[in-house]
This record gives sequence, C-alpha cells and structure tokens, in this order.
Amino acid sequence: MLCTPFCGKASHIVGGEFELLHINGNLYRLNLILYFDKINGTPGAKDNGVNVSFFQKKDNLLVMSQFLPLLSEENVGYTQPECSQGFIQTDKLIYTAEFILDPEIFDDPEGYYVSWQRCCRNYTITNIFSANPASGGNSAGQTFYLEFPPVVKEGVPFINSSPRLFPPLNDYACPFKPYYVDFAGVDDDGDSLVYTMVTPLNTHAAVALPPPIPAAPYPPVLWRQGYGLNNVINGLPDLRISKSGLLTATPRNQGLFVFAVKIEEFRDGEKIGESRRDFQMLVVDGCTDAEPPVIKGKNLNDTNFSFIDDMSVSFSNTVTDADRCIKVQISDPDSEKELDDFIEQVSIRAVSLNFNKNVSEVLPVDVSETLVNGSTAEFTICFPRCPYFEGGPYQIGIIAMDDACALPLLDTLKVLVDIEPPVNNEPFFLSSAQVIQQINEGDSVGWIFEASDVDLDSLFVGVTTNGFTLASAGMTFSILEQQDGYVKGALTWNAACDIYNFTERNYFEVDIFVEDVKECFNTKAIARYTLVVILPGNADPIIDTDLLANPLEQHVVLERRINQSLTFNVTGSDLVDNDFLILDVTPLGFTLEDHDISFEGKTGNSSLTSPFTWDIRCDNVDLDVRDEFDFRFIVVDNANKCRIYKADTVLVSLTVLPLLNAEPILTVSSLNQEVLVNESLTSFVGQPIELGVIGSDADNFPDKDLLTLELISADGNVQPVGYFFEDAEAEGNVTSVFTWNPECNIFQNDQYKNDYTFTFRLSDDRCFSMAADTLTVNITIEDYPHDSLYFDPSNVFTPNGDGFNDYFSMEVRNPQNGELINILPRDSCIGTFQAIRIYNRWGNRVFETTDRNFRWFAEGMPAGVYYFVIQYSNEEYKGSVSIRF
Repeated sequence: MLCTPFCGKASHIVGGEFELLHINGNLYRLNLILYFDKINGTPGAKDNGVNVSFFQKKDNLLVMSQFLPLLSEENVGYTQPECSQGFIQTDKLIYTAEFILDPEIFDDPEGYYVSWQRCCRNYTITNIFSANPASGGNSAGQTFYLEFPPVVKEGVPFINSSPRLFPPLNDYACPFKPYYVDFAGVDDDGDSLVYTMVTPLNTHAAVALPPPIPAAPYPPVLWRQGYGLNNVINGLPDLRISKSGLLTATPRNQGLFVFAVKIEEFRDGEKIGESRRDFQMLVVDGCTDAEPPVIKGKNLNDTNFSFIDDMSVSFSNTVTDADRCIKVQISDPDSEKELDDFIEQVSIRAVSLNFNKNVSEVLPVDVSETLVNGSTAEFTICFPRCPYFEGGPYQIGIIAMDDACALPLLDTLKVLVDIEPPVNNEPFFLSSAQVIQQINEGDSVGWIFEASDVDLDSLFVGVTTNGFTLASAGMTFSILEQQDGYVKGALTWNAACDIYNFTERNYFEVDIFVEDVKECFNTKAIARYTLVVILPGNADPIIDTDLLANPLEQHVVLERRINQSLTFNVTGSDLVDNDFLILDVTPLGFTLEDHDISFEGKTGNSSLTSPFTWDIRCDNVDLDVRDEFDFRFIVVDNANKCRIYKADTVLVSLTVLPLLNAEPILTVSSLNQEVLVNESLTSFVGQPIELGVIGSDADNFPDKDLLTLELISADGNVQPVGYFFEDAEAEGNVTSVFTWNPECNIFQNDQYKNDYTFTFRLSDDRCFSMAADTLTVNITIEDYPHDSLYFDPSNVFTPNGDGFNDYFSMEVRNPQNGELINILPRDSCIGTFQAIRIYNRWGNRVFETTDRNFRWFAEGMPAGVYYFVIQYSNEEYKGSVSIRF
C-alpha cells in the first residue's frame, strides 16, 4: 500500500494509439492500445480500465466520456526471436468498449476528437526530458489522441473507421546498422493514409491521470539539447517515415528514443480524420557482424544467373503457366564464415513496386533454405496469366533475407514483368447507345436495348444513374432475353409527379452497361439515356392586404404611435388553379408572441384571409431596442400535383413612434410673509421660509402621467444645511413643501450674507417620450442690522410714585401708534444683548439685569447722577442718568 501514491505515475509507457471502428448503424468500438515496458515499468501502473473523453473540435466542448475496460494483455514478439537478448520486453494492453455515437450529438461538420492522458513515459529516454515527477524535473506523459468526422453529414450517415492494425516496434537497432520496420496501418474504408513524423504530445499535468479539462491543444514534450523533429535519434540518415508508413534510419548512438507518427486520413481529397501513434526505439550494440545476402535472376532457359539488380521479362498470351517463370539464386558470404558455423538461413518474399497489391502468389511453396559452406539456393518465381493491372508492365521486388540480428539484412532483385493478356473483343450495343429525349409529366415511355459480344462471352448487365434510384423515379429495368454473347432488355418510365418530386430534379441520366466476363480484364459497353421531364404549367398565387388599393404593391410602409392599433386583413389566392395554399407571416428579427401581435396562419384552397391585429402598448414594445418592425407575409402554392413551388410575398414595414407628450409645468410660491419675486427671495436669519412647489401635467390619455417631483441640487457660497424637502409622486398633479429656518450657524468667516440656489425637477413617465421641467429658486439670507433708529436713552427720571417717569428703561413710545418699543440695538448674529449695570458716583453697582426689557425704579436711591454700562457680546454702550425728586 505504500506504493499507491507513486506507482500510478511510474515509468511504464512505451507508446500506443486509439482505433475507432464502425460496427453497424450507430454502433462503434473504441480500442485504446497501450504498449507497456515490462523491464522499466511498475506492475502497479497497469490500469484495469480507462476513462476517455470526447470533445467537439471547433470549441473543445466536452461531449461525452466513456469507460474502456482492459480486454487483453499479450507479449510483443521479435521479428527474429532467436535474436532476443532481453533488451526489449513489451506487453500490448488493449482497452475496449462498444457504444452508440448519437447522430443528433455527433453531427458537427468540423468533427470531434477523443483523448486520454497518462503519466509517465520511461525515465531513461535519451532524446526528451522525462524525469521522475517526484524529483521535480521535467516529466513526460503521453496524450493518446484521435480525430474523427461526424457520424452524419447533411442528414446522411457518414460511415468511417479509423486506421487500425498498426504493427508494433519490438526490434532493437544497432549503431551504424540500417534499421527498417513497417509502421503502416489498414483502413477498412479504403481511405488514403498519409504518414508524417511529429513531436510527441505531453500531458497537461505531471500526475498519473490528468483531468480531461482543459482539452486541446495538448503540450508537446521537451526535446533535449541537439534533438528535435528533424533529428529524432541523431541518425545518419535520421529516423523518417515514408508516405506509405515505412520507418527507416541508421542510428549512430546507443540510447532509448521516443518518437511519434501522425496518420492523416483522406477521402476524395478531403481530410476526415487523424491518428497519432507514439513509440520508442532502442539502440544497443547487440547486432552481429554480418553481410547481406546476394540475389541474382535469370530466365528459365538461360544458363547463368546474370541479372543482379534489375531484370525484365515478357510473356505472350500463348505461354503456359509452367513457362511463365524466372529463376532466382540466393548466396550469402556468412555461410562461409566459421563465426556462423558455415551456416546461414535465407528466405525470400515478394513485394509490389509500382502498384499496391499482394503478390505473394508468385513465390514457391517453400521460401526458405539453409546455406552451408558457401552453397546457393534457387527458387522458381512464376507469374499469373493475367497482369495485375491494365495498361503496361508491372514491377515487383524479390527480396532475399538472411537471419542477421536484430533485423534481417536484405538484397532486392527488381523484376519488370510484361504479360500479354488473352485476346478479348469488347461487347457492343445493337440498339442506340445514345438516347436523348424529353418526356411530358404524366407520360409512360419505354425503350428496348440489345447488346452482343462476338467472343460469345457471358454478359453482365447493370444500371447506374446520376444520383437517383430507378424505383424512386418511377423507372423499371428488366432483362427480356439473355444467352452467351447476347442480351436484350427494357427500360420503362412512368414520369408522374405523384411518384417523384420533379421540382428537385427533372434531368436524369441512366447508363445501361454491358460487361463481358473474362479471365483477366472485363470490357464494357455503355448506352446512355438522357431524359428530361417537362412539367405542366402552374399559375402564380397572389397575396394582398387591404392597406393599399393596389393589390400588386409589394412593400407597404406605415407609422403608428404607442397606444394606437394596427389592424388589416391579408389575403392569399389562386383562383386560376384552385390549388391548396399556405398563408403565413415571418416577423424579421422578432417574434409575434413577444409583442402581443395577433396573426393566424391559414391553409386551404383557392383563397385565404386572415386578420392582423396589434394594439401597440408601452408594455409590448421597447423603442430603445427596436422601433422598426418588418412583417413578411407569404402565400405558398407547393402542394400542387407536381409540388412546383410558387409563392408571393408582401412586406409591411411599420415604424412605431413614441407617444405625444405635453411637457409638465413646475411652479413655486411662498407660503408665508416672504416675498418671492421671479423665483428669488431675501430673508433674515431666524425668519422661517416656506415654499410651495407645485407640478402639473395636461396629459390624461390613456392615463394621467405619473409625475415625480424632486429636489435635484442645493448649492451656495456656503453649503446649505437644515432645510427640508420631501420628494413626491402623484398622477396629473403633485405638490410638496420646502421649509427652512436658517440660524446664525449658516454664516462663516465673518460673512453675514449668503446666496443659495435650490433646483427642483418635475418629470413624467410617458413611455419613450418622457419630459421634464426644472425650476431654480434663489434665496439670499442676511443677518439683522446691529443698530436701532430709536437708540437714545433717557438721561433723567423721577421715581416719586406719581405715575410719570417713575423708572429708567430702554422703552419709548412709537410716535406713530403710541406703543412702547425697545430702543436697544437689535440682537443679531454679530452681537447680542448680555446685561445692563448701573453705578453710583462712587463706582458702586446699584443695579444689574440681563433682561433687555428691564425697568429700574431706583428704590431707596438718593437723587444724583448715576452711570450705566450696556453690555453686548461684541461691544458696550455707556451713559448717565439723573434721579430727581
């Protein structure tokens, strides 16, 4: 259990790839093949199952995940088992599962990819950084990656299997020895495969099983200094792969080298898929010092084996099978060496060179032999009666192989073979081989064809078309008479619209071919029938609205305001044919439902009418988003006998305007004695201010506007404080009151006059045509003046109790009304009355009060002169007063 955190990401990956194979229908099998290093790998790193992820190529969207259980595990053998020295021991692990690829999910034209990430590659790799993650170095994992096309294209199933059966690489290489291996796969669909070397992919994270997100692109591995895609193993020549998948190299240095091959899959010139395959090459000094075998060739009747590299042979069509042969001779210098015990095992195989077919049939039954003490081995190579392809000689290679380690050494004899095929006369048509005809819809027609072959060969008859099936178009094909060298048949056609939709196609090509059946190459004759259907006439439907007098008008432009309605009728008709019609509307860029628009599509014959109604209201339009609405009304006639599509349209363009809006009016009035002139007033500290703010709006259809009254700014040379105003809302009319009783604290820096501005706003809620009025009130606040027009205190009084001039005070009678008024300077923010003190002539205080309305009756005071001090917060007033009796 102590191994658990580390074994999962232990050094074990040799390489591997994906295979995605079509089974039937939408059923597929996914194989993940992983090659496991038995020498360096930890058994605990073998997974019992893997979770792979499918992604959409265009946006890397995770589409699905799939679990693949471990199906099998087998050892990978050597090409030359006797060469095994334990340098390489590899297991092939196959994880697989069958599942459905849903065509409603896997239908994106750009295709998909499946991937799985696993750590770690071997820690002893020479050409890339692949350290143990626990050591903190640059680790290397492998991303298994496969791209595949959608399973449906344009609604049609797209069947494809990825390349498969890639041979493993389990033979070591040796320094300065040529190395080769067939690395090609098989494609079940016959697609073209192109092989290229690429940089191997790493994983996103140095953990045993990196998470599937993020997806592609996956990071590449890091090459060590001196290595790269153009110098994978530092060979001369370096590791390369041919377009057909043959890996070749001549290594110079020992080591363990990782590489990757990309296999691109093409169909009809278009790339439809991509596989990646990673593997390792081990280079060790384990090869024997051997020389390659030598192959020579001769004609059957020649005495000597004179052909060393190339030879050419030709055979007429009269040569027997036993004479259509050559001889090859194999020798090997190693059979004369004591180091090899004077014995060498040699064998031969045949490959096609200028074509792609299996040619092993040219070899004898026994293709191997033992050479002893310099002996030679001879083999007879016989060619089939029929050439492998038409049009010229073909070339094959007869390859001699020895038993050298680690791979056999080779020598090749290239043989150019020209075989004359048996004589064959082409079949021909007795009837016309080119028929061009126009057919009226509804007609039934037929054609008789005859064909012959002078060789009296058996004839095969078939039919091809330019993309349709005979039965679907109402055509039939039959053989009336047939014997060797002769055939007679018939092509008939019921060209009826109720059988085939001729609006999709009215041009048809039918090729009847007659092919003779020969031993080698069949020959063919073709009769082409070019057929065109003439469809019946069909009157155009007409669409009209009652918005305009001209029924042919195709574009109607209208305006309506919010709270108005738009109502009209739409009529579609086909009074000529009385065909079945479809009447509908397409709103361009919006939906009827979102705007409470009423229009019902109609179907029926001859004539259809449907009303359009829209009560335009504030709650079903948003003029900030859209104020122009286009309605495309259409009447369609496509249910006629031949499904000929006819249509007529009319476009109604409506511009929605906002409601008309009377602007709201804002006024202000004084509610107390303050005089408001042109929204301006002047007041004194301590004098309450009360203003009535009134808003009104004349709009009353369909409803009164909702008015909002608010104070939007208050400013001055000193920021105003202490005022009160409450925002208000009401329909039609709204009022609120502004109140303020400013105190002396509004003055600052010995400035006793402040100017203020208060701005009120009245706004309505008329949808999409809101209006507002603003009003600014200017208020000036001053301090009371610190003086008095009447301040002239009395200088004598007679406290004798006679009721006249009995006391000393600061009161005098107003000459206008006779009322007593105080003559002391008025209190202000500058200064306020504090006290009055009265002193006798010796300086003794005889009276003191803080009451500005005082009265001193001088009880017990003798007659004489007295002195007073009137104390204000900012100054003093002094004077004298005399008492007399």
